[in-house]
Amino acid sequence: MWCETLSFDEVVAPAVATLLARYRVDLLLAVRPWQLDDVGAVVARLRDAGVFVGVWPMLADADGRWASVQSCARFVAFADAVLARAPGADELILDLEPPLRRMTGWKTGRPTFRQTPSPRAYAAARAAYVAAVTRWRAERRVTSALVPVLVAERGQWMQRVLGTPATDLPVDRHSVMAYTSLFEGWSRGLVTRRRAEALLGVCARLARRRFGDQAALSLGTIGTGAFGDEPCYRDVAELRRDVEVAVAAGVDELSLFDLGGMLRRGPAEAWLDALT
Repeated sequence: MWCETLSFDEVVAPAVATLLARYRVDLLLAVRPWQLDDVGAVVARLRDAGVFVGVWPMLADADGRWASVQSCARFVAFADAVLARAPGADELILDLEPPLRRMTGWKTGRPTFRQTPSPRAYAAARAAYVAAVTRWRAERRVTSALVPVLVAERGQWMQRVLGTPATDLPVDRHSVMAYTSLFEGWSRGLVTRRRAEALLGVCARLARRRFGDQAALSLGTIGTGAFGDEPCYRDVAELRRDVEVAVAAGVDELSLFDLGGMLRRGPAEAWLDALT
């Protein structure tokens, strides 16, 4: 379960930890720079409650927020700082997306290619991320989160355009962000719910073909995230159907975005039943 929109105080509430432990759902916890001093205690409390905890480093928005070529040095340094504060974390998530400002332009129909990294910059960042993942993975699981277009890519041309070197990383899983609510809601009427389910099935099959046993999927969304206006599931039945489509396509490691949305919309048990 991705967790981006809850405060640390909300995350460590006994009822939340008990719920996650009861359903045996892993928590993938976003960590922002201003939360660095508190993350160790939060991870320790959740693990003591029986919850598997992954840390999901996110830079300040002005620094790009996610892992990319442009943010490489800052991101690796911040991830190292997160792990130094929370050495007991079970997993590290490398969220590979273009910088937030660039993604906002694409979302609003104003795409730009002026920030496409040079071949030299791309190669250097790719090597730095490979080295960092190799180091991090010596002590814990490492997972990447990827934009869905990469499953249909041949070679690395799209990774170079986006500045998100992904396929060379020696991670345990590549989790493709196949959010049917966004496929439909951001399509300006071109994608119906049925077509969104079909796209999810295509993403799942292509992910299996490209990544094999490393393929995973992120489903959603239940609530809004970085942009604040993401289209969301209408009801729990849509999540249940997404799980059926993903598993039928051969992908059974699934993550759901996000815990805050689930708790706000409730009942939490209904969403967790559908996921698990």
